Formats: sequence, structure tokens, C-alpha cells
Amino acid sequence: MNGIDTSFRIKLSGLRFYAFHGVLPQEQKVGNEFIVNVAVSIPFDNAILDDELEATISYADIYDIVAEEMSHARKLLETVAATISIRLKEKWPRISNGTISICKSTPPIAGITGNSEVEIIF
Repeated sequence: MNGIDTSFRIKLSGLRFYAFHGVLPQEQKVGNEFIVNVAVSIPFDNAILDDELEATISYADIYDIVAEEMSHARKLLETVAATISIRLKEKWPRISNGTISICKSTPPIAGITGNSEVEIIF
């Protein structure tokens, strides 16, 4: 596109999952609601002008990876986010960068009335 470095940012926001991530045994037993946001950047390719899915990355395919990883109980949200980022980059090496945030809706910490969240930038 006119010799300018251009890219697309593809985002999935507010994905909700009920999962069993957490360090405490109670979290692993009872579970919690998690909200996931994913954003990836890919370079602009003139093939996108052909209006074909192959020129970009399918939201549905990104979602499938996120959903699968959220279904595997882990102690650390950092591990979940890192695994998602690794799988995305393996499937689509042209991803230049991205972010994944995972928010635990009701962390079991006395005094916290909000959320806890981790974010990986890759």
C-alpha cells in the first residue's frame, strides 16, 4: 500500500469462560469466570483486496485456540497466556506482535472487590 508499512490488528474482546485456573485448591475445585482479550497484528498483504479469508486470520480459529487452552486447568494465568501466544505464533508465523489478557472475575483474595488480570505482550 504505497510503500507504507501497514498492518491489521485482529481482536477478540470479552471472551468469557468458566475454568479452573488457580493456585488454591478451592479455585481448582470450584472454578471461576475468566474474561480473555486477544489482539494480533499481521502485515498488510495485497491479497486482502481479493476479499478471501486466506489473506488474513480467522477469528474462529483464534477463538478455538483460546477455548482449548482455557479448558486445561493450570495454576498460573501467566502459563495460560504464554501457551496461547506460543500456539498463535506457531500457527501463524506472520503475526508480528500481539497481546493476550486474562482476567479472573472474582479472585479469592480478602479485600479485593475487583478483578485480577495478567497480560502478555509478544
